[in-house]
Amino acid sequence: MQQQIAIQDLIPNNHCYGCGTKNELGLQIKSYWQSEIEAHCDFQPSHHHCAGPTHFLNGGIISTIIDCHCVCMAIAKGYQMKGQPVGQGEPVWFATGNLNLSFLKPVSITSNVILKAKITEVHEKKIVIRCELYSQQDLCCQAEVIAVKVPNEWFIGESSN
Repeated sequence: MQQQIAIQDLIPNNHCYGCGTKNELGLQIKSYWQSEIEAHCDFQPSHHHCAGPTHFLNGGIISTIIDCHCVCMAIAKGYQMKGQPVGQGEPVWFATGNLNLSFLKPVSITSNVILKAKITEVHEKKIVIRCELYSQQDLCCQAEVIAVKVPNEWFIGESSN
């Protein structure tokens, strides 16, 4: 069986804290397609990702991994809509237009976190994705991300750091 390449490993020049392969201090999440509209991500929290109570995952980290997982799906879908392999040809960029989360249960910091996301709407300039976060087989968070297409000019003149 051929090993699948993570969506993030195909997106060029990504310095994002949550998903950027060019950010060695970031979370380095990896998302994998399950179908044309579904992808999953497994994330293992580290102790320094804790909330106030040290046995729970920080809500900002939860928000970041959901946001990045979904926006990377949108970027990959954007390439597909242009008939281009991800990361090849003219760049395609989406960014968060709206992130709506419902925290249902605390997330254990000692257990693997699983994100399951599904694209529910596709438009040229907007993609809507619903995501669920599981920890210890429990549904802990539900989210909807609206990713909006952004111009490539956003990335001109970026820092060389």
